[in-house]
Formats: sequence, structure tokens, C-alpha cells
Amino acid sequence: MRNTIVLFSILIGVVLASCSGRNTHKTQQEETLIPGKVIPKVSCKKDITQSYALYLPSGYSDKKMFPVIIAFDAHGTGLNPVELFKEQAEKYGYILVGSNVSKNGMSWDATAAHYDLLLADILERFGIDKSRINTCGFSGGSRVASTLAITKGGIAGVIGCSAGFPPVKDAIKYKFDYFGYAGNDDMNYAEMVNLDHALDNSLFRHQLVIFNGTHGWPPKENIAESIIWTELNAMKDKKKAIDPDFVKIQLSDFDNKLTEIQKKGNKYEEYLITKKIVNYFKDLTDTKKYEAQLAILSQNASVKKSIQDEADSEKKEMMYQQQYVQKLSTENAAWWKNEISKLNNYIAKSTNETEKHVVKRVLEYLSLAAFSTCNSLYTQNNLTEAEHYIELYAIIDSDNPEPEFMFAQVYARKKDSDKAMEHLNKAAELGFNDKSRIENDTIFFKYNPDKRFVEAMDIINKNQAKNK
Repeated sequence: MRNTIVLFSILIGVVLASCSGRNTHKTQQEETLIPGKVIPKVSCKKDITQSYALYLPSGYSDKKMFPVIIAFDAHGTGLNPVELFKEQAEKYGYILVGSNVSKNGMSWDATAAHYDLLLADILERFGIDKSRINTCGFSGGSRVASTLAITKGGIAGVIGCSAGFPPVKDAIKYKFDYFGYAGNDDMNYAEMVNLDHALDNSLFRHQLVIFNGTHGWPPKENIAESIIWTELNAMKDKKKAIDPDFVKIQLSDFDNKLTEIQKKGNKYEEYLITKKIVNYFKDLTDTKKYEAQLAILSQNASVKKSIQDEADSEKKEMMYQQQYVQKLSTENAAWWKNEISKLNNYIAKSTNETEKHVVKRVLEYLSLAAFSTCNSLYTQNNLTEAEHYIELYAIIDSDNPEPEFMFAQVYARKKDSDKAMEHLNKAAELGFNDKSRIENDTIFFKYNPDKRFVEAMDIINKNQAKNK
């Protein structure tokens, strides 16, 4: 992929074809873009330093136009969303593009320029239906996906995972559909729920799916929901011919789930899935009976109570977040050890599932807040303060290898070899697997001959292999 002669040939090919539309002469790299196969890295023709992961469905042909999902991972690993969505992309005929460049911490100007370059590249190379360009992302990448739709337009739908919209002052002028995902233990759960409620009062079609999990991409078994929703919306907008059989099969699946929930007698769950059925299928088939049932359920006392309880939990969660973040700067390590012990003990012993999820989300939020503070102090070379906050970070999130890696960085910069190697090995033992961060950090170069460094890197390599 990085062969200089091949890349030079590609660049020359771009120059020769720049005055034409989609280039019909395939370069050597394009010959390897086999439909039905995930390609980890495709270099952009006009800037070979920028790239994306790619999946073309096995039925791909230059003679047809296909919908596309352009995805943004928080860490710039385009392969993650492509692997996650490829089964559904194959089933429904979508092109998948995962940016290998956009990641958390990147300036918006650089991100927007990268998107423009990437979009131009795939429009030139592939048969893409411009009316069905979708963006998708996780965490910071989710904000990228929605910000592009809000500011640039030309995007049919956004699939946002674990983060919502950027701050918006003015009315959004570009229409797009929004499908949200959030884990029930995700620190951004309340944000995603609040965004879903806010969109109730707008003209945006929207849907939120909650899965069992923390801050991350949704499980593979939940991906079909967003693609089916996207397909049905394309039919509603006449971007795709209505397929009555497809609509009937999907509605039947939802109806079966509704029947199972009705047997259990949970009115709030019945309300949620009935609302989802109306959302998915209205304007494609007769949904009058579901709409009538939804109206009845919305007035049910237990449903109203569940909605109010959820709102109260979200307020409580936000209050906890604010209170605990303030204490990061006022309380010492002993206080935090005691407090985190109490919170973890509550999670282990409480039978109140709703409250347990709130506490888990608060702990995850605190972990991120501590990480951000440590990272900022380290970047400013304020090593003494950084060391203090890393200690708190390790108490708050004791199973996370990141605090140990940060300790290793601090002590390496302080030229304390023994402590640097001690913490690097601890990070490795806890599962640290990002060897590129070590290989690209000059403070670790001098440790290459050190036996302790070699041992740590051996474990980190094994950790990385396990996660592939």
C-alpha cells in the first residue's frame, strides 16, 4: 500500500484525469479494490497522506449508483466502523468508507478539509448516489458526522453513536435524518436521550436505540436497526422504490416483538416499541392501529411515571457529574479512594437497576474528566500537577491502563527510568495495546535497549494482536 512507485503512478493518474468526471481508467491501487472485501487503506488521489478504509458490496458495479456511509472513529481507525457495518452493507448494498484521518483533538478546519477531500475522492472513483450520502461516527466522530450534516448539507442521514450535535445557536437549515445509539452505561447517555427529546419538537425524523454497554460503538447485533430505518426513509423520500414485501417483513418482525412485550405486561416497553413502529413505517403502510394504541399508551399512568422517572434520573445524573468534577480539584487521594469504594460497593449490592446505571455512567464521565485534565497538564509540561491528577485518575478507573501509561510518560520526562519502566509494565499488564503511541513518542527512544522496555513492548504487542 505504501509502495512509492505505485503511489507516484496514482498521483500522475490523478493529474491526467483531473479534467474528466469519474475516472474510467483504473490505477494499480484501484485494481485491488475488490467488491466484498474490506480494504484497510485506500489513499486519496489528490493527497496520498490521507486515506480511508473501504468496503464495496459484492454486487458493486460501476454501472449502478449505491448509497454510501462515511464513518468517523474517535481514534481515526476507519477499519472499526467498516468492519462493524459490513454485514448490513453487504445485505442492503451500501458502500462503506471509514476515515483513517479524522480523530478526537483534530481542528474543525482540518476535519472539514479532510471530508471535502475524501468525498471528492470517492465520488470520482465510485458509483455513489449523491442523494443517499450518509455520515456516521462514534464519540467525537459522531459530532463530526452531525456537524458536517449541519454545516455543509448534502447528507441524507446521520448515524450518531455515543455523542450528539455540536452547540447550535441558529436554526439548522439542512434537513437530514438522525439515528442515535447509546449504551445504558454510557457517560453520554443523558445527552443522547435529551437530544432525542429535543428532536421530538422538530421536523427531523429521528430514532434512538439504547444497548447494553458503555461508551463505544454499538454491538454488531444492533446495527441492522439503523440500516433498516435508513432504507425505509429512502423509500419515504422516493430515493428508492418502495418494496412492499420488504416493508411487510420488517413490520411483521416489529409486530412479533410488540406481542412478546405485551405478554410481559410492561406498558412503558410497549409504549416505546409502538412509538418505534409508527416512526419506522408511517407513510409506507397503514399504521392507524398503532397510532391509536400509542395515543392510549401515552396517557397510561405507569407510562407517564416511567417517563417522569427517566427525566428525574437524567437530572440527578447531571447534578452528580457537576458535583464530582468540582471535587477533582478540591479533594485528595484518600477522599477519592473512599468515595469510589462507596460507589463501586453500591453498584455491586444495589437492586435498583436504574440507579446502578446512573452511578456507572457518572464513574465513566469522571474517568474522562480525569483523563482530559491529566492530558492537558502533561501537554503544558506541568508534571507535578499532572502526577497528582493521574493518581486520582487511577483511583477512579483502576482497571484502565491509561493512567499507568501516563505515569510512564511523566517519569520518562522526569528522567526517572525505574518508575517509568515500572509503570509502563503495569500498563502492559492491564492491557495497554497502542504501541504506536510509544513508538512515536521520543521520550521512550532511549529505553529501546532496556530489558524492562523490551519486556513491556512484548506484552503490548501481544495485547494488540488479541484486539485485532
